[in-house]
Order: sequence, then structure tokens, then C-alpha cells
Amino acid sequence: MAGPRWDVIVVGAGPAGCHAAWELGRKGWQVLLVDRASFPRWKPCAGGITAKAEPYLPPELRDLFEREMSEAVISYGPGLVTRVRSSRPVGWMVHRETFDAAHLELVRTLQRVDVMEGCTVRGVIETAHEMILDTSCGELHGRTLVGADGVESRVRKALFPGEEREVAATYEMEARLPHREEGPATALFDLEAFPGGYGWAFPKRLTCSIGGYVEGGSGSGRRAIRRLERFISRWPQLEDTAPVRSRGYRIPVGGSRARLNTNRAVLAGDAADTVDPVTGEGISYALMTGHFAAAAIDAMLRSGRPLDGYTLRVWWKIHAPFVLARRLSDLLFHHPRSAMKYLFRNRQVCGWFVQVIRGEMGYPGLLARAAALAPVFMPSHVSGSEVTFDVP
Repeated sequence: MAGPRWDVIVVGAGPAGCHAAWELGRKGWQVLLVDRASFPRWKPCAGGITAKAEPYLPPELRDLFEREMSEAVISYGPGLVTRVRSSRPVGWMVHRETFDAAHLELVRTLQRVDVMEGCTVRGVIETAHEMILDTSCGELHGRTLVGADGVESRVRKALFPGEEREVAATYEMEARLPHREEGPATALFDLEAFPGGYGWAFPKRLTCSIGGYVEGGSGSGRRAIRRLERFISRWPQLEDTAPVRSRGYRIPVGGSRARLNTNRAVLAGDAADTVDPVTGEGISYALMTGHFAAAAIDAMLRSGRPLDGYTLRVWWKIHAPFVLARRLSDLLFHHPRSAMKYLFRNRQVCGWFVQVIRGEMGYPGLLARAAALAPVFMPSHVSGSEVTFDVP
């Protein structure tokens, strides 16, 4: 056989792929990490990392946290606003261009991990004994494979051709702030701004990620741009931002029963559809699936354990709760007035949402408590156009 052969080839050097390569390299396996981009590269993303990611974040990456998230504004336009303040951080803001580059450099320090940037995967073949990748860098051979190459995953398309997936669309603009911001940041979610979804703004130190999320819609075109411009013009804190770059892209919607492994390969991150259907959060779940993927591949290489347990683990830990989250997203995005009236004007419900984002409660727990409270729900039992709820 010509050329080297690795124990594991990881395709995609985002959070899922880097974390899988990091853990497998530290376990002693010879790993090749490939990505079609050259780093640093711009990654359209709001850049919010929730507290759920803490167990999987290397300490070295914490220096890349730009601002703490402990407050959010949830609104139906500027006229109906709920401000939720958490006594503890719900997460942190990062700039994906610098965060992902630093993550890759950390992985590159491991002696057993090789990195190929600017290497595009064109095809994948699985045999009884190995994975063979046809790439722009030549033919690559590995005993196993982790496909962590995003929503447009070439690995997934090769291993599971013709499979249908549910995706949402987003259009994002990165804007420069008029002055440097420090201290805790306030995330903004406007349920009126984008029909079938919401507008959002995540401020960092020097920039702000501003965009719109729409279920099953188009993430580009003049309509998305007009809605984004209108969204920005209606919020005073966004009016002085200066656009730097923008792009439309797709987001996979979690809650799928799709198979995420073959005999020698697993899918992770966006390639495995592990994005929260309500918040659009993906980084913490990407890191989580990178951890699960590394554990499954390690067990398979050491003892021949089948990889089927990986799909089951991701289902129970991530996708099964997301099935319920999809029902909640239907209410939020298609009946936003009712969502504001019955949910986000209720102190108790807002507290539960904060617990979900911090990872202290799942969507099943939130919906079960909301169902128990439903008989005594009162529509908007707080007065005023803006209310503030403090959450322990």
C-alpha cells in the first residue's frame, strides 16, 4: 500500500473534529486531521458557547473568551421586551476565526496528530479493513474515520447517499462596534424580526454578530438582507455598528433519528445534525460529539467494540431531547406573539429556560414543568412594555 496509514482520519477542524483529534491523539492513536480551509478562516457563527461546553473545553482555550454571557433580551420587536439576568454565567462569547485557529494549534502540538489544511475530500470508500479518502492532497488511508465536516459534510453524503435532512437557514453579518466593549454581554433575540424564526445579536469586544434564523427558509437574497437591515435599524444599540462582511448559510436541525455510524466511521458536530432547534446553539454539542466520537473510536480500535453504540449515545444525550425542542420551536417561531405572552412574560418559565441553557435542565424537564403549570398560566400577568427577571 502506497503512503502512510493512520489509525484515525478526522475530516473537519472545527470544534467537533479538533476535540475528537485531541482526545484520540492523547490516547496514543496516530491521527490525521484534515480540513479544506486554511486557518485562520472566517466561520459565520454567532459565537456563543454555553456553560454545557465546560467539561469539554481545554483550559488553554478559555483565554479566547471575549465576554461573559449572563443577560439576554427576548422580545417581540422593541415594543415588548423581557430582560432575563442570570446570577451565574450562562456562557461566553468567542470570535470563531481566532477561537478555531487556536483550537487547531493546540491539537497540532500533539506528536501523534498530523494536520493537513487546504485539503478537500472528494470521495470516501469504506472497505472491510479501512477507510480510503480521495482528496486534493492525494489518496489517504485510515483504519477509522470521524466525519466532522459541517452541514454540507462530504463524508455524510458519501456514507449515507440520498439521505434527507432538516435544515434551517441563517443570514449573518459581522459588524464593527463603535467602541471597545468590556464586561458581561447582553444577547438579543427578537421573535418579530424574521418570520418563522428570530433575529439575534451577540456583541463581543470589538465586533457584533448580527443575523436572522429561519426554519426551512432561504438564508440569502435581498429579502434576508432587507429584514436584517430593518432589524438593525429598530434597535438603538445596533444602529452605530459598521458592517464588515456577511453571508447566508444553512444550519442542521437536531432531533433526527438518522444513523450516525457505519462499521468504521462516525459523524460528529453539524455533520451529525447536533444543533439546538430552539437556540441554534451548536458549539457545545459539537464538542460533546467530538468527545463521544473519540470514546467510540478508541473502544473500537482497542477491543473491536462495534460503533453502533455511538449513534445510540448521541440519540439519548442530544437528539431525543431535541425532538421535544422542535415542538417548542414551532410555538416560538410560528406563534411568536403567544410565545411572548404566555412564556417570556412569566418569571418561572424564563428561569427554566436559563437552566436549560446552563445545562442544569433539559427540554423534557422544561416542557414537563410547563405542562404541569399550564392550567394556571395567565397571559402576560406582568405589566409594562419591558420587564426584568433575575434568575438565581
